[in-house]
Amino acid sequence: MRQDARANAAISILDNFLVGQNLNSVLSIWAENNRYAGSSDREAIRNIVFDVLRVKKTLTSVLEKEKQPINGRSLVFLHSVFYELNLNDIFTGREYGPEKLTIFEKEFSKISKENIKECFGVVDNIPDFLTAEFKRSLGRKFKNAMRLLEKRAPISIRVNPLKSDISSILECLSLEGIEGKKSKIVRYGIDIIGNPRRLTQIQAFKDGCFEVQDLHSQKIIEDLPLDEHTKVLDYCAGAGGKILSIACSLKGNGKFYIHDIDEKKLKEADLRAERAGVKFKRLEVEKLQNYRCSFDYIVADVPCSGSGAWRRNPQQKWRITPESLNEILTRQTVILDEVKDLLKKNGYIFYITCSLLKIENEELIENFLMDNKHFRLLNKKNITIDNSGDGFFCAVLQKKN
Repeated sequence: MRQDARANAAISILDNFLVGQNLNSVLSIWAENNRYAGSSDREAIRNIVFDVLRVKKTLTSVLEKEKQPINGRSLVFLHSVFYELNLNDIFTGREYGPEKLTIFEKEFSKISKENIKECFGVVDNIPDFLTAEFKRSLGRKFKNAMRLLEKRAPISIRVNPLKSDISSILECLSLEGIEGKKSKIVRYGIDIIGNPRRLTQIQAFKDGCFEVQDLHSQKIIEDLPLDEHTKVLDYCAGAGGKILSIACSLKGNGKFYIHDIDEKKLKEADLRAERAGVKFKRLEVEKLQNYRCSFDYIVADVPCSGSGAWRRNPQQKWRITPESLNEILTRQTVILDEVKDLLKKNGYIFYITCSLLKIENEELIENFLMDNKHFRLLNKKNITIDNSGDGFFCAVLQKKN
C-alpha cells in the first residue's frame, strides 16, 4: 500500500474509534475486509492510529483552539505535521488516498514550520479527571512519565530456560534479521532493537523458546520470594503471562493453577503453557471452596486502570471514566477478599498492577491490611515507567500463622 492509502485507512479507523467503537475490533474488521493489505501495511496503519491516540489530547486542543472539527482526517493531519512528515505524500487526492490539503491545513502547516512547539504546546495526554491523581502519585516523576506515555513502548522478550538460553536466542534472532541485546535488569530478558514484527513468526517462538514480555513485568516476577515444589495460583491469569514466567523460573518444579473469568484467555494460557513445556491446572469457579488454605503463593494480577502501560494500549486511557475507575477499585478489593481464604498459613499473596496510581496500589493495600489483621506487608515495590519498560506495582502480603 502507498503511504497515502495507509493514512486513509488510519483516518477511517479513527473515525470509528471516535464514535465509541472498540479499537481492537475496528482494526480486526478492517484487516478482514482488506485482505490485500500485508502484515507490514497493517502494522504501519496500526502505528499511525496508536501514535495519534498517544497524543490525542495535544491534537484535539489544537483543533478546539482553531475551531476545527475533531475527526480522523484532522487528527492524522496534525499527527503528520507534529512528526514533520511530507504532507504532499499523504494528502494526495489520489484514489484510496485522502483529499488534498484544505486552505486551513495549508496555512497551519506553513505556520507550524516556523515554530512547531508554539503551535502544539505541552499538553499532558491523560484524562482531565486523573491529572491531580497522577501528580499526587508520581510527584517529581510526573513530567517525565507524561512524555514517556506519548512515545511507543519498548519491545522485549523473556527466554524460556526450560528450552533455551540467552546466547542461543540472540544468535537465532540475528539469523532471522532481528536485532536484540541482553537485558541488564532481568536474568532472562532481551531488548528487541530492530525488526520486532517478525518475533512471533519465527520457529523459536513457535517452539516455546521465548515469549514476548515487558522487561519490568519480568522484573516484578523475578524479585518475588518463590520456592520450588510449591502450589501457585494465578487468580487473574488472563493469557497466563505471569504464571508462565513463574513456572519457567522454577524450572517447572511445582503445581501451577490458573483461574480467570475469561474462558478465551484461559485457552490462550493453555496453548502458551503447552508451547513452553509446563503444565497448568484450571481452577473453576464452582470448585474454589474446595481449595481453602491450599496455596503457598497466590498471584493477584488484578484488573486496573492500566496507566503504567497506556503507551501500549492508548485507547484505554480515553475510555476510562470516574465511574469505571471506581468499579475497578471495587473489583480489586473484592479479588483480595476472594483469594485470602485460599492461602495457606504463612503463604503469600502477590498483589500486582500495571498502574501508576496510589489509589490502586499503596492505598488499596493499606485499606486491605486495616481490615485483615491476620495479614502483614512484607514488601512493596513501584517500578516506574521508563525507556526499559512499563510501570508496575507489587505488594507482597503474608498470611500470619
